[in-house]
Amino acid sequence: MDITKYLPILYITILIVISGMFSGSETSVTSVNRSKIHKLANKGDKKAKKLLNLIDNKTDLISSILVGNNIVNIFASVLATAVLIEYFGSDGIVYSTIVMTCLIVVFAEVLPKNIALIKAERFALFFSSPLTIFVKLFYPIIQILKALNQIIYKIFGIDQKNNDFSATENIRDIIDMHEDEGDLHKDESNMINAILDLKEITVEKIMTHRKNIYSLDMSEQNKVYEKIAKSSFSRIPIWEANPNNILGIIHAKNILTNLDNSGKIKIDKIKNSIIKPWFIPETTKVKDQLNEFINRKEKIAFVVDEYGELMGLISLEDIIEEIVGNIFDEKDSSTIGIRRINDYQYRIRGDVNIRDINRELDLKLPDNNASTLAGYIIYKTEALPEVGQTFKFNNIIYEILNKNKNQITQIKVFLDYSTND
Repeated sequence: MDITKYLPILYITILIVISGMFSGSETSVTSVNRSKIHKLANKGDKKAKKLLNLIDNKTDLISSILVGNNIVNIFASVLATAVLIEYFGSDGIVYSTIVMTCLIVVFAEVLPKNIALIKAERFALFFSSPLTIFVKLFYPIIQILKALNQIIYKIFGIDQKNNDFSATENIRDIIDMHEDEGDLHKDESNMINAILDLKEITVEKIMTHRKNIYSLDMSEQNKVYEKIAKSSFSRIPIWEANPNNILGIIHAKNILTNLDNSGKIKIDKIKNSIIKPWFIPETTKVKDQLNEFINRKEKIAFVVDEYGELMGLISLEDIIEEIVGNIFDEKDSSTIGIRRINDYQYRIRGDVNIRDINRELDLKLPDNNASTLAGYIIYKTEALPEVGQTFKFNNIIYEILNKNKNQITQIKVFLDYSTND
């Protein structure tokens, strides 16, 4: 029995297997969970480190795989054609085309890629070492192909700029996908998105404006106890001569422990209990501010503009509320300045933060040009509206209910969920 006549079939089989490995490894590397591989690499897994390097140079990897895969498939097809021509003459070309198409599609493409999708992590790790060697061997060829690509890009005027989404946008897309599939509740996805927002928004967007800061006048030390008792805050700013001239912060507990038997406190004890104020620029990112709160073990920071003018106050609680939503205690109001009239109407204070409105009413009002609802209306109208005036922006109607001088204090909002985007 002449075994040599079966060698071409053996070679074709081996080439198809190699082709399947190329196809499977390509699918596994492009679909593997990068975060899991990164975790394994941090634990010292050598295969994971090689795989991460391949993923970081994905263009070279895919090009190498495609070149190798095509070489193998063409070689297998040529062998099959030669064998079948020997048996069937010129008809062998047709038979070779049919047979090799079926074999390559089933065993070198569909089957290995489906397996790779099911076991992407295991498949990718297993082939990380062979692929690393393969990419190095094909490096000269890949460089030649890159040079040819550059020439073609220039000829056809193709923009080579990277238009990929940022990591943050990719994470948001994943969150939306899992929410749509029911793996995440809406409140959970809102919290995760809020965490991502922290590094994009500045403290001025969520701070308490200076006119709304509850503070104490240094000259009214006789009323300190009364004002602390009426307040829901444990830390209260104290000023002298001008509300914007902040001396620092007094802690309610420190003040109350220094009261005499008549319920009064000496001015010297008030001064000695003042905590030095901490000022930050209004352009500080909320994420950076959160880190600073943690590092400094502070709870309150005063926000100033580029001229050092007091703009407002931000607390650690403000940042936490950006993530988990509004936190109310037994002394807080049950709302944040938003009162529901019915399913489509709300009475809202003008100084309510737009981000709070979006969160409470599930709207998408832009907050890039104004941080409060009153500021948003003034920006859109380019004027100071009068009481009774109504405006419609993006299928939402706003009616001015009250004003205090030039400040819009109360607004009625009419929502139309059937047409609102």
